[in-house]
Amino acid sequence: MIDIHHHCLPNVDDGPREWDEAVAMCRMAADEGIDTIVATPHVLRGRWRSARRDELEARIATLREKVGASPRLLLGSEYFFGHDVAEVLREGTAIVPLAGSRYILIELASNSVPPLLDQPLYRMQLDGWIPILAHPERNIVFQSKSNLLASLIDLGMKTQITAGSFTGAFGPEARVAAEKWLRRGLVHIVATDAHNTTKRPPKMREALEVVRAVAGDDVADAVTRRNPGAVIENRPLAWEPEPSMERNGGFLKRMRALLGSRA
Repeated sequence: MIDIHHHCLPNVDDGPREWDEAVAMCRMAADEGIDTIVATPHVLRGRWRSARRDELEARIATLREKVGASPRLLLGSEYFFGHDVAEVLREGTAIVPLAGSRYILIELASNSVPPLLDQPLYRMQLDGWIPILAHPERNIVFQSKSNLLASLIDLGMKTQITAGSFTGAFGPEARVAAEKWLRRGLVHIVATDAHNTTKRPPKMREALEVVRAVAGDDVADAVTRRNPGAVIENRPLAWEPEPSMERNGGFLKRMRALLGSRA
């Protein structure tokens, strides 16, 4: 398996503080069947100091030396969304694309979806970048408005679901959303979003079994191996399901309301 969202670089964000834990995370990931990790330190303006790219490259080189050949370690970042994302990408300094590809991992706050989100995502796609939205199943707006997520996918965005969401690690709402979206074709990639060896470890096997049970072996292979493999090789995704819009009883609901108002 290939993990494109993993906070394993020490002392750059809320991931591990020491090299020993960073190494232990990588070895735990290998034990879970993960053979490639993309390190994705946060890019959060105003909250953490965002490390320079040369510093991140030096750190991942050191981690490779300490870990050895397996798992393979690549560099990326997780960018906290700002409406100037296209401009930041043009500057070429703050955001590190996933494994040097055209794919950009973007996160939102867990309790909101920014207005006019589609416009900056469209502008960055015009420049050749492909946005991947990190853990939307943990966002309370998307949990209740999955058609909003489907509409963004229709506009070219990809999604990355957290492995722990399939096992209940992020609560029942995230688990329900993850499984429902998997059935509806709203999931492109599953990744660990690991941060440490205890509360947020790089667990994947249990989630893989849930995905297999819900959607079958082919989809499980696509979201844990083939699609993330396409990302790190800078290719179009190998598997892109057709997202389905959820029917919320719109017509019948309006008719009932209308008839009720006449009663």
